[in-house]
Amino acid sequence: MGRKEDILEKVRQIAAPLAAQEGLELIDVEFGGGPGGQTLRLFIDKAAGVSLAPQGAPQGGASAASVTLEDCSSVSRAVSAALDVEDPIAGAYDLEVSSPGLDRPLRTPEHFEKFKGSKVRVKTYGPVGDRKNFVGTLKGFSEGNVIVDVDGREFRVPHGQIAKANVEPVFD
Repeated sequence: MGRKEDILEKVRQIAAPLAAQEGLELIDVEFGGGPGGQTLRLFIDKAAGVSLAPQGAPQGGASAASVTLEDCSSVSRAVSAALDVEDPIAGAYDLEVSSPGLDRPLRTPEHFEKFKGSKVRVKTYGPVGDRKNFVGTLKGFSEGNVIVDVDGREFRVPHGQIAKANVEPVFD
């Protein structure tokens, strides 16, 4: 495999069921770096709605159900063994597995619904209306669009146009 998107999708297909076996959800996959220094990064969280700041709850801390070091180690071992067999990535790379953190990535419609009410940052591949960056309150996901309120103006961002979306940590 060569294209970065193809690699990421193949890794998702391999890692998601392995994480699920551990009671965890694969949140996102990143792959980057230069020659000799590539890193494959997996973000995991507790499955079935136990995670950081769901449904607009105050942000800034993890719940008792946050990802542990043992969770990360367990997923890392399982995914590493599977990737050795499937071999979707040419050359050497480092595998990192971690919790999504306070600025957790948002990828799926379920993520956008789960974090409704949270402050988010959404970047698009190209302009949507008059902008490519949206920082505001997540209103949810509807009809293939992520809805973000930016200073009282509601934007409907097509899911397929989103290059990157994250929860923005709020510290009071």
